Amino acid sequence: MNRQDEISSTSEDPSIQRFLRLWEERREGQALPSRKSFEVADLKEWLGHILILDVIGGGADFRYRLVGVEIARAVGRDYTGRLMSECEFEVPASEVIGEFREVVTARRPLVRRGHVTWAPDRSWRSFESVHMPLASDGHTVDKTMGVLLIGDVAARSPGMGSYVR
Repeated sequence: MNRQDEISSTSEDPSIQRFLRLWEERREGQALPSRKSFEVADLKEWLGHILILDVIGGGADFRYRLVGVEIARAVGRDYTGRLMSECEFEVPASEVIGEFREVVTARRPLVRRGHVTWAPDRSWRSFESVHMPLASDGHTVDKTMGVLLIGDVAARSPGMGSYVR
């Protein structure tokens, strides 16, 4: 997976805005919501696009608890149940782990948008995603949950994106 993207805490995509609002509503006065704060019915709009990760060792690694069918279809594989460190990417797994560790460290939702090379056809596609920290005890991040929306194929490799905080 080759990526050119930027990071933000906001989105202009209405679907991602709704997901961000849902996360905020489910906090219910706590620092962070838990996975149990979300019913399947709450997530219906995003079901094929959801990614849930278990946080291992404070973010030293992650286990794919759920990879939505649309994500698996777009990337040509389903990593559900596997450790991120055991998966193959076009960049070192440590870079991918580092990106998800940012959500654990920041303790807030992070939105990414840009372009990525998706397998199996290796085409450049636009994407927008949001990943949010979850905590069973309301404080210690033990899971992340996100939505990944995959867009159209780019005519050619886009220019390098920038990181925005």
